[in-house]
Amino acid sequence: MSKSDQWINITVVVFILLHLSIWVVGLLTNKLSYLTACLNLVAGISIIVYWVQKQLRIDQHYIELREIIVLCFELLVVGCTLYSFITRQWDNGIRIAQYIFFGIHLAALLLFLIFMLTFKMNKLI
Repeated sequence: MSKSDQWINITVVVFILLHLSIWVVGLLTNKLSYLTACLNLVAGISIIVYWVQKQLRIDQHYIELREIIVLCFELLVVGCTLYSFITRQWDNGIRIAQYIFFGIHLAALLLFLIFMLTFKMNKLI
């Protein structure tokens, strides 16, 4: 395994542990909806910023349907989180949506870790 693959695996494991620790701390302190919203906001903004930086670096743009779906999902995550922070409303619908977004991000991290540990790649980027 190359050095860059090891760093990617370590980073993904740290993010998984961060998600799990926020879940445990949120359950113990009764602030799960607030903490998951904060983590969802950070995750959504970081994915959007990464995509924008990637698009600015390339010369020829091919935007696929998968990219559009992921970006729309992350915009929905950021929008719901900002709405709940600005209005300070934590309705059941918004709370459940935040939990679902949190679960989707955690599942994506777990699947990516399994993918990285299963397949050998010559170069990640």
